[in-house]
Amino acid sequence: MSTVMKELKAEIARVARRVVRKEVAALQRSNAAHRGFIADLRRQILNLQKEIKAQARGPAASELPVAGNAAAAKRFWITGKGIRALRKRFGMTQTEFAKLCAVSIPTVVIWEATKGKVPVRRHATVARLQQVRQLTKRTARQALGA
Repeated sequence: MSTVMKELKAEIARVARRVVRKEVAALQRSNAAHRGFIADLRRQILNLQKEIKAQARGPAASELPVAGNAAAAKRFWITGKGIRALRKRFGMTQTEFAKLCAVSIPTVVIWEATKGKVPVRRHATVARLQQVRQLTKRTARQALGA
């Protein structure tokens, strides 16, 4: 008789685990979907905060008189020598050139010290460099003054 009871208890436990697993699986799928949604919202918040900071810095750093093509900015690259030559062509210091490109001064120093292609990760910076590259000395000075 005790073996029948043991078998019955084992069978009940097995069925109960299967039912619980099935119920929990639905909750886990729902939970994963909610986590993904929350992660997307966090990314959107971070992007909006970055935009707010960029706008707080002022429009002069983000607007140049040259119309740029955003699609062409993806295929743009420049070397360290090119950065230095561009800066010298404008007759600017590294500080002025950094302000014109809307980057920090150490970034310009690192760019100029780079041998070969300059690694730029931000799409906004790539677009900005592409616009700066198309400027003349006079328009660059005007953009810097504005």
